[in-house]
Amino acid sequence: MNIGMLLDKEFYGDLRVENEVRALAEAGFNVVVFSLNFHKVAGIDKYFGGTIVHIPVSKKFVYKLRGLTNTIFNFYPTYLKLLLKNLIIQYKIDVLHVHDLYLFEAGLKIKEEFRKLFLVGDLHENYTEALKHYKFSNTFPGNILISIKKWEKKEIEWLLQYDFLITVIEEAVERYKRLGISEEKFIVVANYVNFETFNSENIDEKIVNKFKNFNTLTYVGGFDSHRGIETAIKSVPSIIKKIKNFRLLLVGDGRNLFEMKLLVQKLKIEEFVIFEGWQKSDLLPSYIETSKICLIPHKKTLHTDNTIPHKLFQYMFLKKPVISSNCKPIERIITETKSGFIFESENENDLAEKVIDIFSDEKLQKIFAENGYNSVITKYNWKATSRNLVNLYKKIERENVER
Repeated sequence: MNIGMLLDKEFYGDLRVENEVRALAEAGFNVVVFSLNFHKVAGIDKYFGGTIVHIPVSKKFVYKLRGLTNTIFNFYPTYLKLLLKNLIIQYKIDVLHVHDLYLFEAGLKIKEEFRKLFLVGDLHENYTEALKHYKFSNTFPGNILISIKKWEKKEIEWLLQYDFLITVIEEAVERYKRLGISEEKFIVVANYVNFETFNSENIDEKIVNKFKNFNTLTYVGGFDSHRGIETAIKSVPSIIKKIKNFRLLLVGDGRNLFEMKLLVQKLKIEEFVIFEGWQKSDLLPSYIETSKICLIPHKKTLHTDNTIPHKLFQYMFLKKPVISSNCKPIERIITETKSGFIFESENENDLAEKVIDIFSDEKLQKIFAENGYNSVITKYNWKATSRNLVNLYKKIERENVER
């Protein structure tokens, strides 16, 4: 059976998609990823048995079209259909696996011409809720053109038309059930750590040595308002009163970087906050390894209550105590595994207290570290959750034969 994946970004670096391609290819499926290449270079690569088709496009052009999805200037689905039409025929695709809600309409337009095509929607996040927090949808012209009510309506309409749906966590399934989507359509394929691809052995000693003399609280990931990093910055003045050689290490980049740096200057804590910038995925384990405690400060919203970040399980796998805000899935897992502390979202005082408590107790640090590691080894790993993905496609394969 031939599986086509629609991804409107470059393939390499998207950890979730990489893991899915490898799992399905190793299970014997023919997987073809239709990804964009922003360097305008066409080409075909092989990735652990999967085929990666790079479609040359202008990044600026695609980003503008994507931002206009589901508005009066809704040209993106048709544009993607035109890009993929001949490729669907060329690779004899039986199933189109569409990544992210904003591409679902494109999948439906493609199916209009290929009626026997199965559609699988991969919901990486609660996109309709995320739009309430993204900068592009809250600044001109996005705040004029984008209607959250229209997105909420279309979300249900599109999901009802897909054959199967994939979410990243059980809490998300409950949300979709409340929206009237049948639970039978869903499987959970979580963003758990993949031992085979997470580069945890090749640690860069230069990075480790750079921070080895500090008590580091580290965040790894994207910067945006819903990430809650401002709360971490605001907690620093209280922490440095109690913890010597403390540093807040921020590894990443994003839309609110400038505002975050202004906040650091306003609080006069430039010495204690380190912005490392965006780093290649191969280097992230080194930054986690050099850390004493790792952080997930996300704001608690309907978005963050229905998703789960890779970083949680990467932290746990590298034996780091975790401090996180009280987003439902993260709180559930950290509480169950006893691998760290939970603080109240957007409460810098509560965060500071939790950080000080862990730094002040080395025995507790070791307990949290071992508990997290053991939980990943036995339960929260990619090998376990990828079985759901493989079993879904075995089911589709049986139904495809019957069609």
